[in-house]
Parts: sequence; C-alpha cells; structure tokens
Amino acid sequence: MHHLSINLDAKPVKQQRHFHPDIMEAIESEVKKLIDFGFVRKEQHSNWVANIVPVPKKNKKIRICID
Repeated sequence: MHHLSINLDAKPVKQQRHFHPDIMEAIESEVKKLIDFGFVRKEQHSNWVANIVPVPKKNKKIRICID
C-alpha cells in the first residue's frame, strides 16, 4: 500500500508564473482566440487553476497548452 507522509496542517502554496512581455502578448491573443471560438471559458474561481504553458513552434509562433 502506498502512503504519502503529508503534514495535514500545511497550507497549499499558490505558484505564480511570470512571462516576458512579448510572450505575454502572444498568450493573451491566443487565449482571446480560444475564448471567441468557445473552446475555453472564463472561470469565476480561478485561484487554483493550472498554469498556461507557452510552447514555441518551428515557425516562431507560440502555442499555448492549458491543462
């Protein structure tokens, strides 16, 4: 049986990601495009959602990965 020894009194830590302004601009445009197509939607309780991961493509554009 697998067991993780976790301190039950510990509070979760919110991670923050910071991107270069050029990458941030590409991320915002890609997210806006996904929202306009209805593929993703805005979440009211967005404190604990997964981070967006920008992935550079061969043609120098940015693809975003959302979990």
